[in-house]
Amino acid sequence: MKEAIIIFTRVPIPGKTKTRLEKMLSKIECAEIHKNFLKDIRNTCKNTKRDIFIFYTPIDHNNIIKNIFGDDVNYKIQEGNDLGEKMYNAIERVLNKNYKSCILIGSDIPFLNVKDLEKAFSILREKDIVLGPTEDKGYYLVGMNKATKSVFENIEYGYGNVLDNTIKSIENANLTYDLTNKNRDIDEPEDLKHFYENIKDGKINRNLNTCNFICMVFEEYGEECLELTV
Repeated sequence: MKEAIIIFTRVPIPGKTKTRLEKMLSKIECAEIHKNFLKDIRNTCKNTKRDIFIFYTPIDHNNIIKNIFGDDVNYKIQEGNDLGEKMYNAIERVLNKNYKSCILIGSDIPFLNVKDLEKAFSILREKDIVLGPTEDKGYYLVGMNKATKSVFENIEYGYGNVLDNTIKSIENANLTYDLTNKNRDIDEPEDLKHFYENIKDGKINRNLNTCNFICMVFEEYGEECLELTV
């Protein structure tokens, strides 16, 4: 049976995405950097040779998402009353299409690599659930062999220790789990500064779309831009 990847994202519309970066970027630039995130994530996911599903919100009247991902992926609108319910519904819908397992990833992790995803699928061959931790005590990835709603219930996303609270829910449901590689997502100007410094030091491949955009921003605005991230 096949394995699938769900990419969970907002449509990159100015003023409606990456709003915490507006402390440093314009609304248009926030939408543009989100587009670059998605382009890099697209390339990484396609290199795994898994089927890809894009679950997005809101309705994409201008086909922004399809222009990024093309015709060889599956598109669905997110459904649910909150983030947890939306993620559960997406995983359930995909697994009901006779996939052995699937992983769901966010769109704020442009430096995700194939090894992160392959490790996640490998874990799911032994465990019920896999999580990909972020440095801010959340997670950028959740994968399952069977959709389990309780894992997403009573979690206050965006606040507190989301990762540990989710692990408690998994343990309370008597399910097994493991963690794939940790990643740093991009939510705040400080995250952009962190990655800019890593790009300058040669620790990240500058050929990525997101790297080019981050470097353009810092090189255009100079030291004034760096001060905004302090």
